[in-house]
Amino acid sequence: MSKIKVCYFSPTGGTLQVAKQFAEFLANILQADVEYHSYTLLKEREVMPVFDAGDVVVWATPVYAGRIPNKTLDYVRNALHGDGNLSVALVTFGNRAYDNALAELVGLMEDGGMRPIGAAAMVTRHVFSDTLGASRPNEEDVSALEDFATKVSEKILSSSDDKISALKVPGETHPDKYYTPLKTTNAPAAFLKAKPSCDIERCSRCGKCVGICPMGSIEVEDGVPVFNGVCIKCQACRLGCPNEAIAFADPDYHSHIAMIEQNFSSPKQPEFFVVEEYTRIMSRY
Repeated sequence: MSKIKVCYFSPTGGTLQVAKQFAEFLANILQADVEYHSYTLLKEREVMPVFDAGDVVVWATPVYAGRIPNKTLDYVRNALHGDGNLSVALVTFGNRAYDNALAELVGLMEDGGMRPIGAAAMVTRHVFSDTLGASRPNEEDVSALEDFATKVSEKILSSSDDKISALKVPGETHPDKYYTPLKTTNAPAAFLKAKPSCDIERCSRCGKCVGICPMGSIEVEDGVPVFNGVCIKCQACRLGCPNEAIAFADPDYHSHIAMIEQNFSSPKQPEFFVVEEYTRIMSRY
């Protein structure tokens, strides 16, 4: 094995946290070096990762509307190409559901000539809410992730050039639809085109939001940020603003938040899958 190469999309840091924890566990067991490749920012998606023979590929992404984020899907599809590289799929979700995201990621690995040997769905804070997934992953989640890394390392050490059985995970490998967000009335929440706004009284003109937008959609006019481009609701600008000057006012967006907080407050559990076997490690509350 050459290296563990970790590729991640993480606008607010939760997915990167999980990816780092897993990679460090794996590296300690395998005594391997770790190399990170972010494709979070627009300029980072101008560069494709290079996977050498023997590299173990770890790909980590948050779940947006039940799938891989739409605006990154082409990049993921084009980047996930290897020559039989062993790979691990990681998705993070905000305590609602991961739907088809994990199966979609595993499917892209297989389509790209990789050999998925493990997959995990980890709960992290929902970026829309202050309560859903708050303080996740917690200590028990991380302990479960370490157990998963141990199982994956065993598969890596015992693997050969022979074909590995298909990794089975829930969901559709090639879905054609995304989850439709709902309002408290259960009607569709139409906030796809909603954009944040900036409270100029709070804004310190630091420019941080401009640099952290994954879509490069924030510009500065008269010293304050304006949101003219595509917004994927990743919340990087809102959560990253040191003065809490950025917010969404769209009523459907807020109704959707109320709906998920009402219906998905019970803590979900992380789920882990290893080729030729399935293990679900339950957190204990």
